[in-house]
Amino acid sequence: MTDAITLELIQTRLTSVVREMRGIMIRTAISPMIHEGHDFSCSVLSPVGDLVAASEVEQPTHISALPWCARSVVARYGDDIGPGDLFLHNDPYSGGSHLNDVALYYPVFQGGTPIALLGVMAHWQDVGGMVPGSLSGTATEIFQEGVRIPGLRIARRGTEIAEVTDLLFANVRQSDDRRGDLRAMVGACRIAERRLLGLLERFGVQTVKEGTAALLDRTEARMRAAISSVPDGDYDYETYLDNTGESAEPLLLKLRLSIRGDSLHADFTGSAPQVAGPTNLGPAASTTAVFTMSKSLLDPKGPINAGAMRPITVTAPLGTVVNARPPAACGAIGEVRRALESLVVGTLGKAMPDRLVGDLKGASNITAIGGPHPGRTRDFLFAEFPAGGTGAFLGGDGNNTMRNFAEGDISSIQPIESIELTCPLRVESTSLRQNSGGGGVWRGGLGLKREIRLLGPGGRLSVLSDKNVIPPYGVRGGCSSAPNRFMVRRDGVEIEPSNLPGKVTGFQLRPGDTVIEETAGGGGYGDPLERDPGAVARDVAYGYISAAAARSEFGVVLRQGQADAVATRKNRAGIAKTRVRKSVRAASGFDFDGSRRLIAVAPATAKQLQARKGALIEIPSGAGPSLRAWLRIDKRMPVGSCAIGRTAMDILGLAAGDKIELRVIKTRVRARH
Repeated sequence: MTDAITLELIQTRLTSVVREMRGIMIRTAISPMIHEGHDFSCSVLSPVGDLVAASEVEQPTHISALPWCARSVVARYGDDIGPGDLFLHNDPYSGGSHLNDVALYYPVFQGGTPIALLGVMAHWQDVGGMVPGSLSGTATEIFQEGVRIPGLRIARRGTEIAEVTDLLFANVRQSDDRRGDLRAMVGACRIAERRLLGLLERFGVQTVKEGTAALLDRTEARMRAAISSVPDGDYDYETYLDNTGESAEPLLLKLRLSIRGDSLHADFTGSAPQVAGPTNLGPAASTTAVFTMSKSLLDPKGPINAGAMRPITVTAPLGTVVNARPPAACGAIGEVRRALESLVVGTLGKAMPDRLVGDLKGASNITAIGGPHPGRTRDFLFAEFPAGGTGAFLGGDGNNTMRNFAEGDISSIQPIESIELTCPLRVESTSLRQNSGGGGVWRGGLGLKREIRLLGPGGRLSVLSDKNVIPPYGVRGGCSSAPNRFMVRRDGVEIEPSNLPGKVTGFQLRPGDTVIEETAGGGGYGDPLERDPGAVARDVAYGYISAAAARSEFGVVLRQGQADAVATRKNRAGIAKTRVRKSVRAASGFDFDGSRRLIAVAPATAKQLQARKGALIEIPSGAGPSLRAWLRIDKRMPVGSCAIGRTAMDILGLAAGDKIELRVIKTRVRARH
């Protein structure tokens, strides 16, 4: 048995190997997406592909994908893996994320015995496909998203297989940069190999093997103990993606979390069938979402390795958006997986009320502009994933324009200097987006607003984003935040660059056009009418919210920058009286219209809400996250009542006759372009 001190030394050394790999990648990669954006992850895996070590800042998207892809490589090549071999993989259907996330595997041997697999997964800025940057908001099949690599050897026993790499790089934009990114990945693994061999030399192969097994067992025990602290039971929630990327139909995502003793099972049965758009996932991503959020909420300080994953099982039905069959497009992993994370947080938060948080901005918001570069021989390519607000929590407001705990060390936005040095673009402004955080006792963090002007002769804009229509939810009566929004200003007029908000494919930009990025804030926590008036006054002074929002949303009346206590009490009482509250009952004969959950109200109630048939309605919950439904107007419904499906009542913990509040979520009307 390995003693405790040796175990800690092995754990620390393994983690330091990963951290050194990260430093090498940041200093040697070519793509700004890697050296500025930090969209990559490093890992030490066992020879069969189990995750042995990762640092605390790895990209969670990659944490399940790296072992899953490694296992597919091992299954394909088996005993024909030797020293000096290199393998690439990016196939979503055998465990990858999306095609831009390319994984390199580097086997480590000692004396002919396999010791480890070193893995690096990095977002290559372009892997071919229909648009610069490869990610399209309206792709209908994976062939449009770039080169698909289903676990492929690119070097044998130290010799590059040039025919393979030549074929690969002939099908991507900026091929020299991609070759440079690959060299950086290989270089990081070579240094890590030296460190691992040094570890083996110090402690011995057998001690390291036994120690590694003990570390995984210890991490498993920590995670099981954390799960055991949650009450046994089945917990349900549902949420939506805005649209498919091919049609305006929202996509339903459902989850049942079952906790039994020290085990957690996540079942996504009932989620939407796979679609002809980029909003699909391969099999690894749903596991990633469940593991990332469960680990963050239950055991945030424990090591990240395969041991922590053992108590968690996932059911992701094949043929759905959470586990699609080929050739479904899978580019929107940053949108679908983060919607699943919202689903997990909302569901698990019902079981752990003290850790319930408002929804995150919840999308990768990948924005790419490509086109000719004046005076240069090759086109430019700009890509970034602008950050947004995080959700409010018990005792505190969300953070402004920050990466969140589900995104690792990814940067908030690309630095202005890097953009303007390499692209014919000018960043006109970058600022916090006023009024974008969800209101509450504790307010959601703010999103950002950025304006980027095209200086060159032309370009094409592509955007892949979600929560542009259905915004991040609030919890315990907190309000939704502002949704994401991506526009183009042309000749002083703001226009929508696509028919579906957040899904843009190669929109033709003209010289002088300005791309406007506005990201979502985080969801609020608690009733905004109960927020400390002094905190509201400070928010106005800092420019986080407007004086008008202070009065209308938080009920706070300001006089010379200070809250007027008497006027505020009166205003808040008046706002409370105008809220629409109805007695709820189970719907009879309807639940959904297609994928849209329905809530039925009387015509007089619709008038009260100032809403038409089909309006998006939010139902706040005093104990968990809000639920969304679409308005159905029924003349037979009593004025004092409303009706929703039995499953919705169960999710909200309601009984017939309970009072619920109804809020209208204003959705955007598309502008012509």
